Amino acid sequence: MRAWGGSAALVLVVMIACGVARAAGTSPTLARVRAENVLRCGIDQEEAEYSTSDDHGNREAFDADLCRAVAVAVLGKNAQVQATHYPDDSAAMQGLNAGEVDVVATLSDDFTHAVGTHLEFTQPLLWDGVGFLAPAGSTVTRARQLSRKKICFLAETAVEESVRAWLAREHLEFVPFPFQEEGEMQAAFATGNCGALAGDRTRLAETRATLARHGKRARLLPEQISKDPLAAAVREDDPQWAAIVKWVMEALVQAEESGVTRANVQAMRARAGSDPVLRFLLGASREIGPSLGLDDDWVVGVIEATGNYGEIYERDLGSGSPLKLPRGKNNLREHGGAITALPFK
Repeated sequence: MRAWGGSAALVLVVMIACGVARAAGTSPTLARVRAENVLRCGIDQEEAEYSTSDDHGNREAFDADLCRAVAVAVLGKNAQVQATHYPDDSAAMQGLNAGEVDVVATLSDDFTHAVGTHLEFTQPLLWDGVGFLAPAGSTVTRARQLSRKKICFLAETAVEESVRAWLAREHLEFVPFPFQEEGEMQAAFATGNCGALAGDRTRLAETRATLARHGKRARLLPEQISKDPLAAAVREDDPQWAAIVKWVMEALVQAEESGVTRANVQAMRARAGSDPVLRFLLGASREIGPSLGLDDDWVVGVIEATGNYGEIYERDLGSGSPLKLPRGKNNLREHGGAITALPFK
């Protein structure tokens, strides 16, 4: 009885503490992350054999950096991240709703994923979409030239739907070459049996890198015929945690817009007084921390750890990575892309 009484008392103390925390507006997710000193990060690997709704390539390095940014904002420079990998978006969403992870770094942000799923999304962090990969020696340089040429794709997927719809809109003749297995499709492409591969551009960039390791060259055509934005996702029942994740992502983008990099963040902080956006972003105005439950210099720590959005993109997906994926829509809006930050004011 004494042992039971002690346990009951401990449970009561924990319940009271949690009640006080909720009454004070403290995020239960934030409290748990800080208590365990680790951020649990969900990474959607989009393994082709598991997913028919999407065909994204593996974004593990990019996703890991996004989670690292959140972890540093919350826990400081020695933050720990525990990654859980999921084979597709459905499994990742189920894991997030089940409380297995605190955030999924990138999920498709569309009606099906957002409505009735009890999830909340940040703004898009990666604009993916269906494109085409052509053999390096092909005379095809634009997507419209694929009329009457064999287009290879995974059958019964969203990619097939997008390709059929686009060719119909453009009044082009479709010569389909469907596959059930990604490996078989890549082999057909490598042996010259496809005029082009169709797939989301992150997947095609991954395929191009794989082929290059085997001495086969290919090139991405410039067109993207569908839009499939990817965003970080959290559970909808913790508004403060959702705000933290959202504004960490916004800060990464704003840092690039403001020219704040891993190398110059301390220098920019020292001269932030003349720029109201920098004063807010880098904590000099002491407004960016309290309402989120974070320190005022959390953005400085994040940029020192990961760099800004552009640095992350180029390192993990772009020119500094094996994928060599052009930024395209993932460039800043001022440079013709779709990426822009909400105001820091």
